[in-house]
Amino acid sequence: MKWIEKIKFPFVILLFGLYMGISNGVAVMKTTGWDADHLTALVLGNLVLIFTLLVFWLLYRLGDKLGFGYSDFKGVKSRVNQELLTHYYWWSFGILGLLMVIVPLFFMIHVPDAGHDWDFFIIFNATSKLHGQSFAHLPMTTNALGYFLRYPNNQLFSILFNQTFAGLTEISLKIFVVTLVSSVLTSLALLASSLLVRILADCRLAVLFNCCAAAFLPFYLYGAQLYTDTLTLPFVCLGLLCFVWAFKALSVLTKLLGFSLSVTFLLIGFTFKPTVLIVLIAELIFLLVNKKWKAFGVVLALFGVLVVAKDFGVKAIVSSDPVFSQENKERYSLPVMHWIAMSWAPENKTGGFKKAIRLYTEQFDTYQKKQIATKQLFLNNLKKMGVLGVFRQIGRKLIYTWAYPDLNGLFYSLNHENPLIHRYFDYSPQTKVGNVTGFIFLKMACFPYWAMVVWFMWRLIFKMMFHKYYWQQLWFILAVSVFGCTIFLILWEANSRYLYNFSPLMLALALYGYTNRSKKENKNESDTLYGHSMF
Repeated sequence: MKWIEKIKFPFVILLFGLYMGISNGVAVMKTTGWDADHLTALVLGNLVLIFTLLVFWLLYRLGDKLGFGYSDFKGVKSRVNQELLTHYYWWSFGILGLLMVIVPLFFMIHVPDAGHDWDFFIIFNATSKLHGQSFAHLPMTTNALGYFLRYPNNQLFSILFNQTFAGLTEISLKIFVVTLVSSVLTSLALLASSLLVRILADCRLAVLFNCCAAAFLPFYLYGAQLYTDTLTLPFVCLGLLCFVWAFKALSVLTKLLGFSLSVTFLLIGFTFKPTVLIVLIAELIFLLVNKKWKAFGVVLALFGVLVVAKDFGVKAIVSSDPVFSQENKERYSLPVMHWIAMSWAPENKTGGFKKAIRLYTEQFDTYQKKQIATKQLFLNNLKKMGVLGVFRQIGRKLIYTWAYPDLNGLFYSLNHENPLIHRYFDYSPQTKVGNVTGFIFLKMACFPYWAMVVWFMWRLIFKMMFHKYYWQQLWFILAVSVFGCTIFLILWEANSRYLYNFSPLMLALALYGYTNRSKKENKNESDTLYGHSMF
């Protein structure tokens, strides 16, 4: 394979040059009017792109140095200084944690006005007026009280948000504290993911994960906004980490503690984001296919007990605000079937949010009428689409979910407080407001990274699904989780943002797939099933 070593660097330079040429061409074509800001964005965009491609190349070289290159996999571990590698791991672990706390502060959102009113802005602005008071003090408008009444899944989060930041009356201070809390949660999630990768594989892959996670832009974009996506990120990662820790433990008490923590973390996450439950289901599937009946029974029993406690706690908190009464729920809440019917409307070109469908559902004055109407709407949509139309809609949903290299973070984080980002990179494709030149360059900078993640991750997932050998690996849980999330988003409302709280798992899977791309099997003892007396 020496010939590969000789040609790959000039080839990479040529490839990078070609990609920069394409990026500049797209940016120039999309920019309709040139002025000083657009010319500056062109220069800054090229610098960002050069920096991104350099980081991409350095990550590849790091993988090569760690023994994940094309040359040879055999005997690599014995040539790596494990003591030095452990030292590098903890350094990269600490740097990753700090970066995730500090860098999102530079992507802080400008409030109270925003490029568009999505959930984060609505909740932030509403609670800034309430300062801990009841939501009944809000006007009954679409983006005020009406929002909180029709989306019961956001009521708990909104109440906690309202009470937690009630004392912050100054808007600038509040957004800083909110951003800091969000970035700390992001940091915690990625540190837990790093430990998870280290347990599942080794320090080599964990070092590579730390460096790749630090280069993933969505962690900084969404890390600057405290919403359910960011809030549930650490619960997904900690839930998986505790499960793996419990499964590999020798002590029965340690196993029980780990499984209890895992179910608790995942149920807390599920309270704020339904997709988090998919991880718990994936854990149960893993135990089931490997015939770990006692462990399966324990996790299922813990789920049964804790879900009752969770429901009791949620009802107690939500009912503490009288405006969220059963009467108002009956009148204003949107039923589950609404989201399914909305995403399967033939006129819905993305499979995501559609305002017209929301207005249709809201015209019915009881929950039961809404449920019946949306169910019938869904059935009518299927009949209208036919078999080919159903497959076309699935394609639309997959595109809207997977075709955004930034997980649509640039759209949801529009209007940054940082003047450099706001002036040269913020842009809304819907309203055509902002700097399209810099926006295109940021998208193009994210694309190579995301393309590699998607390719190596799905390559590994399909390999794991169809080879029973991989069912014994704890990595199988991550694969089933991402696969399950994809199926859920096909059935439910599609959105690239909904992948965010699974993104550390996706990155870990992609790296594991990359490092195992030339091997038929990985018989690394740390990856295979651990069976002990009780479980």
